[in-house]
Amino acid sequence: MSNIDLIRMGIKNLWRRKLRTFLTVLGVIIGTSSIVVMLSLGFGLTQGFQDQISQWGDLTTINVYQRWVDPSMPSKDQVKLDDNAVAAFKAIPHVIAVSPTIETYGTVINGRYIAQVPIKGIDPDVMAEFGFEVAEGRLLNNSDELTVVFGGGMQHNFWDPKARVWREPKINLMKDRMSLTLNPNYGYEQPGQKTPNYKEYKIKTAGVLVEGNWETDYGIYMPIKVVQQLIKDKEKAENQKPQKGNNNESQYQRINVKVDDMKNVQDVQETIKNMGHEAYSLNDQLESMKQTAGIIQAVLGGIGAISLLVAAIGITNTMVMSIYERTKEIGVMKVIGASLKDIKRLFLFEAALIGLLGGILGICFSYLLSFIINHFGSSFLGNFFGTGGESKISIIPIWLIFAAMAFSALIGIISGYYPARRAMNLSALEAIRTE
Repeated sequence: MSNIDLIRMGIKNLWRRKLRTFLTVLGVIIGTSSIVVMLSLGFGLTQGFQDQISQWGDLTTINVYQRWVDPSMPSKDQVKLDDNAVAAFKAIPHVIAVSPTIETYGTVINGRYIAQVPIKGIDPDVMAEFGFEVAEGRLLNNSDELTVVFGGGMQHNFWDPKARVWREPKINLMKDRMSLTLNPNYGYEQPGQKTPNYKEYKIKTAGVLVEGNWETDYGIYMPIKVVQQLIKDKEKAENQKPQKGNNNESQYQRINVKVDDMKNVQDVQETIKNMGHEAYSLNDQLESMKQTAGIIQAVLGGIGAISLLVAAIGITNTMVMSIYERTKEIGVMKVIGASLKDIKRLFLFEAALIGLLGGILGICFSYLLSFIINHFGSSFLGNFFGTGGESKISIIPIWLIFAAMAFSALIGIISGYYPARRAMNLSALEAIRTE
């Protein structure tokens, strides 16, 4: 029996029992769509977690800190966050940028309005690599002195400390004349209070970052050398002795490491920890959330698998009933010379066709359900994750489509194996005599 004859005969046999075939295929449709939709909800949950965490900062950035040690038990082998550490981090595979960071706090003065903000000193050369995007103006460069880049939400951070009723000021970060001081009590000085003679610096605005990143929205950025000088001026005004490690050759408070791909973050992070540093990235939280989503996805997939198991039983039942109804036909096929292999292939083909057809239609039905779920529920999930309705509840990746079709066809073959063996072992003379 040729393959074409086998296909024609299989399709003809299924078409003769249209209602039974339809009901069996319907079971596979329900089972396949149940698994696909349940898994898609898990993928949507994982993507929602990732969208939420990505708003907290860059998922490919690792924050490196100096490992804490007990001051009473100093360690001579303690590694430092200095220029040597920066060079070592740059040599790690998959690292594309490294920026030391120094942070202090100050007050930006805009007429009668002030804003108390963190002042972050970074390497201007790698701002673009770390994903800084400007809505207005430009990023920093090494020739900038008292020049700043404002976070995207800084225009909402100004207020009048002397006003009795709060009113949102109209601030133009690019055009307004502003100054900066590291006086921690600016705007709140009490009469008779002695205040160190802090310097007040006139600053220029290079640019304003895109709003929407919680990590960068409320702060200002300056070249690291400028911030180091501001800290020295503050220590001088307060008559403090310069802390060891505040010069250009000393330790940094933090070093940011940019990795080329999110998949490589964990490996780079482990390498940095093995060097003796503390390393943290948002992927730590993302991995924990992914584990939670994976458990939920497994439970949902298990529920859907029950439906497909019921469909597999239905396929087996259909094929067994088909054997009883086609006993004479099987006997005649054997008498006229059909091989046992051909009979087995015929029944396996019919079972696989039921599974594959049910899988294809199940995928189509899954897309319909996914569209309905996303259309009516994405705004709810977006509010839940704080992503503004952009997150999808149900996500069906391309690979899942082909996997579902292959799996449903495999279920059909497995379900049809026993009936095929039964048909193959049926005695031809007994089948004809029985009929």
